[in-house]
Amino acid sequence: MEKEITIVLADDHPLFRSGVKYELNEQDDIKVIGEAANGKEAVDLIRQLKPSIAVLDIQMPELTGLEVLKQIEAEDIQTNIILLTMIQSQQVFFDAIDHGVKGYVLKDDAVNDIINAVRAVSEGRIYISPSLSGLLVMKSKLKTSGEKTETLLADLTETQRKMLKLIADLKTNDEIAEELFISKRTVENNKGLMADKLNLESAKQLLKYAIKHKDELGLLS
Repeated sequence: MEKEITIVLADDHPLFRSGVKYELNEQDDIKVIGEAANGKEAVDLIRQLKPSIAVLDIQMPELTGLEVLKQIEAEDIQTNIILLTMIQSQQVFFDAIDHGVKGYVLKDDAVNDIINAVRAVSEGRIYISPSLSGLLVMKSKLKTSGEKTETLLADLTETQRKMLKLIADLKTNDEIAEELFISKRTVENNKGLMADKLNLESAKQLLKYAIKHKDELGLLS
């Protein structure tokens, strides 16, 4: 039997929360073990229950979903976070990426997308609603010149450029290693080197960089 995926669900709209809970619990391997109506309750439940995944609305009383994400990151609680949003905000999206969000789902896409996100995140993947990621990338404009971007990318090796494309494709380290016929350790080491070459604060910033540049630089197939 597959390991059960435990969920804490937080949303201040009871009807929406009830509907999502019902659909999640209909899945054989997923169980909602806690519900919260605001961000403070969500933090308390995550601390107490240590669920596999917390599914959080961004706009909640007390603490927003993004603030909950930052609190969980600060406390190093090993619960993956999926954020639900009605707001197609590039700034909020990239802030969430910076703080390690694992899933980012547009609420208009609703339950099926949430289930897809839960399954992807439970497998170690990052999940972004297709409609949301496309819109955010279209809105994204480079603040640096194209020449500067090309110069930075030129410092990357051929393997590193391939890695950056795969990162933009939301591939895991294991998938990148398999596709490029290198070890997972090599992938991890190269992420640090790439961050230095691209003037990023850490390897954690690579996903945001790849997503922001994928249209302009042809990083996606």
